[in-house]
Amino acid sequence: MNINVLEYLEKTAADYPERLVYRDEKDSITFGRLLELSRRAGSLLSKKIDPRKPVLVVAEKNLMTPVMYYGVLYAGAYYVPVSRDLPAYRINLIIKTVGASLMLAGEEDMEFVSGLDFDGEVVTAPELICADTDKAALDAVRSRAMDTDPAYVIFTSGSTGVPKGVIESHRQLIDYIEAFTEAFDLGPDEIYGNQSPLDYIAAIRDLYIPLKTGAQTVFIPKKYFSIPAALFDYINEHRVSTICWVVGALVLCSEFRVFDSKKLETVKKVIFTGSVMPCRHLRVWQDNLPDALFVNHYGPTEITASCTYYVVDHPVQDDETLPIGVPFRNTGIILLDENGREAEYGEQGEICVRGTSISLGYYRNPEKTKEAFIVNPANDVYEEIIYATGDIGRYMPDGNLEFLGRKDHQIKHMGHRVELGEIEAAVLAMPETGEAVCMYNKEKQQIWLFYSGETDQKAIGRHLREILPAFMVPRKYKKLDVLPKSFNGKINLTELRSMME
Repeated sequence: MNINVLEYLEKTAADYPERLVYRDEKDSITFGRLLELSRRAGSLLSKKIDPRKPVLVVAEKNLMTPVMYYGVLYAGAYYVPVSRDLPAYRINLIIKTVGASLMLAGEEDMEFVSGLDFDGEVVTAPELICADTDKAALDAVRSRAMDTDPAYVIFTSGSTGVPKGVIESHRQLIDYIEAFTEAFDLGPDEIYGNQSPLDYIAAIRDLYIPLKTGAQTVFIPKKYFSIPAALFDYINEHRVSTICWVVGALVLCSEFRVFDSKKLETVKKVIFTGSVMPCRHLRVWQDNLPDALFVNHYGPTEITASCTYYVVDHPVQDDETLPIGVPFRNTGIILLDENGREAEYGEQGEICVRGTSISLGYYRNPEKTKEAFIVNPANDVYEEIIYATGDIGRYMPDGNLEFLGRKDHQIKHMGHRVELGEIEAAVLAMPETGEAVCMYNKEKQQIWLFYSGETDQKAIGRHLREILPAFMVPRKYKKLDVLPKSFNGKINLTELRSMME
C-alpha cells in the first residue's frame, strides 16, 4: 500500500520514462524528466524547510507548478498554492494565516511576489531545477514519512470573510485517486483537458491521476474558456479524451452554440461538478457526443474534491434534475435530520460524509473545524468524526442520492421555510434559460433571481407562479449576459450579492 503520493510518480516514471505527463501552451514534460526535476527541487528544499511545514507556491498553469508541488512533497513538507489571479488582499490573508517561512515562484512572478506581505525566503523555479539531487537527504525524509502527513492546503471561502484552509493528507489523496480511477475505468490512454486553476481543488484529478495511471494532462490556457470555438479547436488539436470540468464551463459551450459549427473529435468522457447541471445544456452535449460517458459528481473541498457520482445512462429531459448518485468506494454518506438522527429513505437531511476522504480540518481554525467536522450523533458506539457538508439531500427509491440545496440556502420568508434551490431548479427547467441563482435580501425580505439566457422576466414570472406558491416567486429579477464567475469557474455569489439594491 502506498503511504506517499509520490510513489505513483516513481513507479510510472520507471515504467514509462519517455511518456508525456503534462503539456502546457509552450512545452511538455515526460514522466522521467518530471521525476528528475522534482527530486532536484526536493533536495534543495530539504535543506531549507523541516518536514510537515508549509511552503507557499505561486501556482500558474505551466509545467513548473507541479514540479514545485512535488519538490515540496519530496522535502516532506506540504504546499499551499496561491494564484496571481487572486486579489492581493486575499493572498495576504492566506499568507498571514499560514505563517510560512518559504515561498516558491516562477522567475516571472518575482515582481508580483515583491508586492505581497511576505517577509520570508523566496526560491525561484530555476533555482530548484538547477539544484543537485541529494539521494541520501531524500531517502532520509521518506524513511520518516507517514500517510497521515499533510500533502497540501487548499484555501476556500469563509463565511466570515477570512479564507479557510482545508488540510489534506497523503492518505486522503491516495484513497481518492484510487477510488476515482476505479469508478470510471481511467487508464494510461486518457488525455485530460485541464480546466481549473492549479491552486483549486478540482486540479488534483488532472495532476495526480496521470501519476498513477501513466496518462497525460493538457493544461488548457484560461483564455480559451472565454472563446468556446477556440477551446474546441484546442481540445481537438491535443486529442483530449477526458474532461473533468465545472458545470459552468460546459454550459458556456452549449449556451454559445459552439456545436453548431464545431465538433469534438476525441472526447469520450465528460465528468462535471461544482453546481447543478441544467439538463437542457447537458442534452446538447449528449446529442453531439452520443458515445461519450457523462458523469455528475458531487463533493466539497473538505472531502478531497468529491464523494458521490452518478453515471448519466439515458438521454436527459430538459426539466430533469440529476441525482448526485452513490458514494465512491471506501466513502459513506449519512443524512442527519434536525434532531441528529439518521434520516429514513425518502426523508431529507444534511449530507454528512464518513471515511478516509475527510480532510484533517481547517488550518489554524479549531472553532470552524469543530463546527464542520463533528462527532456522528447517530453512532453511540465510538467517537466517529464525520464532515457535515451543510448540503441537504435525500435518498431516492433507486438508491441514488438527490441534492436539494444548501442548508444555508434555506430562508424563512413570509413565515415559510423556502429552499432557494427549488426556485433555481424551476427556472433552469425553462427553455432558453442559461444559468440561474436565487439570493435573499433579508433586510428588505426580497427574493432575487439572477439569470442569463433568452428567456424574459415576464415569462419566468408566469412560469414560477404556475408551479410555486406565491411566497416563493422572486420579487426582484436581474438579467445578465453571463453570470459572474470566480477564478475557479464557479458563480461569484459575492459579486451577485453586491448587485442587490
